[in-house]
Amino acid sequence: MSKSTKDTMFLVLALAVGFAINQLPPSGALTKEGISVLAVFVTSLMMWITISIDWPSMISILLLGFLPSFGFTSTFHGAFGNSTVAFLIFTFMLVYPLSQTSFVRRCTVSFITNSFARKGPWSFITFLFAAVTFMGLFISPSVLFVAFMPFLEDIFKVLEIKKGGKTGNLIMMGTAFCISMSSGMTAIGHVWPTLAMGYYTASTGKDINQFQFMAMGIPTGIILLILLLLVFKYIYRPDDINDINPEKAMSLRGTIPAATRKEVIILAVMLLTVVLWVGPSLIKGMAPGMYKWINGMTTAMPPLLGCILLFVITDHGQRIMNFKEASTKGILWASILMTGAATMLGSALTMDKMGIKTWLSQTLSPIASGLPVIGLILFFVTWCVLETNFSSNIVTTTVVSAVALTVLNALPAGSVNVAAVICLIGFGAAICNMTPAGQSTINTVAIGSGWTTTKDMFIWGGIFAVMAILIMSFVGYNIAALVM
Repeated sequence: MSKSTKDTMFLVLALAVGFAINQLPPSGALTKEGISVLAVFVTSLMMWITISIDWPSMISILLLGFLPSFGFTSTFHGAFGNSTVAFLIFTFMLVYPLSQTSFVRRCTVSFITNSFARKGPWSFITFLFAAVTFMGLFISPSVLFVAFMPFLEDIFKVLEIKKGGKTGNLIMMGTAFCISMSSGMTAIGHVWPTLAMGYYTASTGKDINQFQFMAMGIPTGIILLILLLLVFKYIYRPDDINDINPEKAMSLRGTIPAATRKEVIILAVMLLTVVLWVGPSLIKGMAPGMYKWINGMTTAMPPLLGCILLFVITDHGQRIMNFKEASTKGILWASILMTGAATMLGSALTMDKMGIKTWLSQTLSPIASGLPVIGLILFFVTWCVLETNFSSNIVTTTVVSAVALTVLNALPAGSVNVAAVICLIGFGAAICNMTPAGQSTINTVAIGSGWTTTKDMFIWGGIFAVMAILIMSFVGYNIAALVM
């Protein structure tokens, strides 16, 4: 009998014993919920002894989260400090197995070899950028870019695109821009949008859910992608673009293996996670009770459940996800540590007794009060996009969000939609391709590849940043204001 089979048997046994204990009646001072806590304790102890101490601990956290006296918010706060850190840890782990499959190549090939993509060079480039943008909605930008680079080199080779030409430069820059931008279009596994929403909740006590953020981020990103293509076509105007023969990309189809059962399971679990994130918002009007129940579990519960499923489900006798591998290679610990520090720093900056909020309000309110609403939006969006191109995305989100929340909350109620502005900051932190410091992994790898240069990234990344500022301020804000 394999170890995974034994572990599954022990897991079922531990859960069954816990369930049996949970059915016991209260006795004396022992309450019904106290019995539930004992059930979780016994179940956890059995799992730790018979299986391991790593992924079974996630089941313990999940079970504790369902107890009324704790809930997921308090459980995540007690276990990880806050739900934002828990959300990122579980989401990074959940996405990691997908990056180890052929999904990135398969998805890209399906985009660039369809009949529309083969109509001409610009159609091909449009679908190539659409492919990386789509994948970037739920895969970490650094992970996606590093995983995509070898395949991009294969595309260059098949299409016979040469280094030093404007087309190769365009494709490399566009790929970097689109992958970075996509990390601001959703909060699925992306740090800066998650941080921005977390700061808003901590400051106002109100939530911004995944659906609301995506309702703003995805349309804004699509508009920016269209504008980027128009700029490349009519302003950059690569002189060797017609050398591309999209039909040659058809040869890439034979290099992609068929989807495995493992890949299908991973995609199904990820789909379930997204449904749990987005679904409640769609039924809010029809089933407010269910919306409140699911939404109250925080955004960290769905990826926690997803991780547990991938640890429990097996494929050919092996668990879909290996805890040691996922926790060491999948989780971007530097981002997690910085998120924890930035969250605490954000709390310190906005703490009343520090006086920083009052000082900022007194200093900036006279300026802000003299600006129209669009002026305020432009001010914070421009600040965000400029800073993120020269410093960390997380630092940018923390600093700009803290100041924006302090200043905007001091204005008369209803004068500006604070939630919309904070979401734009989470989106704007992803427009970061002008300098290597903006998005170190993506920008440095792109420049170091030899397909583009520091100068071109700065110039065209700057043009893209200006477009982003305008679209975010005049279009993105209005979209966000409709759903928040």
